[in-house]
Amino acid sequence: MANPFPVSPGQRLHSASALIFGVVSGSPVAARNGRLAAWQARARLSGAVRLGDAGGMKPAEFTNAHPALAEYWHPVALSSEVGGEPVAVSLAGQGWALARFGGGTVAAFADACPHRRARLSAGQISDDTLQCTYHGWRFAADGRCVGIPALGDAGSIPERAQLRRPAQVAERDGLVWLAPLPPRAPVPELAPRPGLGGDRIATVVLPVLQVEANAAILLDNFLDEAHLPFVHAATIGGAGPETIPRADVTRQDLSFTAVREHTFTNLTDPAVRDGVRPAVQRRRMTYRYQAPLTATLLLEYLDADGWQFLTFTVTPQDARTCRVYQSVTGPGLADPEQAGSAAKYEMSIFEEDLDLQRRALSGLEFPLDPAAELHTRADRVSVEFRRVLAAAVSA
Repeated sequence: MANPFPVSPGQRLHSASALIFGVVSGSPVAARNGRLAAWQARARLSGAVRLGDAGGMKPAEFTNAHPALAEYWHPVALSSEVGGEPVAVSLAGQGWALARFGGGTVAAFADACPHRRARLSAGQISDDTLQCTYHGWRFAADGRCVGIPALGDAGSIPERAQLRRPAQVAERDGLVWLAPLPPRAPVPELAPRPGLGGDRIATVVLPVLQVEANAAILLDNFLDEAHLPFVHAATIGGAGPETIPRADVTRQDLSFTAVREHTFTNLTDPAVRDGVRPAVQRRRMTYRYQAPLTATLLLEYLDADGWQFLTFTVTPQDARTCRVYQSVTGPGLADPEQAGSAAKYEMSIFEEDLDLQRRALSGLEFPLDPAAELHTRADRVSVEFRRVLAAAVSA
């Protein structure tokens, strides 16, 4: 089946009960809080990140350096970015060095040699070890120091000559994921559900952008429908304002799914241009949010028999900046020309959102209490996002 939307899906809606944890002595919750406190203390001592007071964070606010982010998976690089040399990345103010060792395995270490705190990302991979560029100390994939040139082959390596590693590192969906502490949720799913048909289905990875913004505001923008006629009038919102009925929302742990069907004017369907199919068509939209900072959108064109699947993941780098990872999957995208057109169109939509960020939303933090803002029934998905994110970062 050919994709009936060779460039864009037309008027696309775009990319883009709380859990309470108490502190009980001797409980798993207490152990978790102890790990989190210890991680924060190490981070403060290293000078790499100041978590508790980052950006003047208030108890009911989400900031890019929220300490609870350490308990989740985050993409920190494209797999293709990690080759034969170490790579420097940042997550919520903490620097990490990524290195690919023999067999292709990627490991991550706090980006500071224990000797003089030189950045390990400035080093090199030598004899399947990560070598510090300052004094040549060499470290194995598990973080053990296996060589100190100044001590000679017979020298005794200090026990403290160990690199600090995150709890887990994984590669999935073309991304390197990192969890500084034992994660409270699985790696987010970035694949469309099974059973979607079509010919020449492929995934197009969009350019990764560094954005100066609050990560939660970017996610909220992706999940929001009501802004489309005003922010995206030149692209997906050109048909004008639309009444947004309350979506059906299903909560599952630290994620939720929101489904809504509606009619829309599909002016880019080739069958509409040929007079074979009416312009007013049915579409099903399925949003999925996965804590802390991943959302997806499946668009199913029920009359045109096509679909697109969009992913949107934001990684806070520091108190001010984020790295945004996006992709689009659908029939026909195995064709290079169609894939290029789809990528260009998606990036033009995101640029409209970035212009909004710069003009109207820069410098804002994100309140986790829904009562801190005014909501209507059209904001059902946005309200649920605030509730689940608040649960995800609760202590």
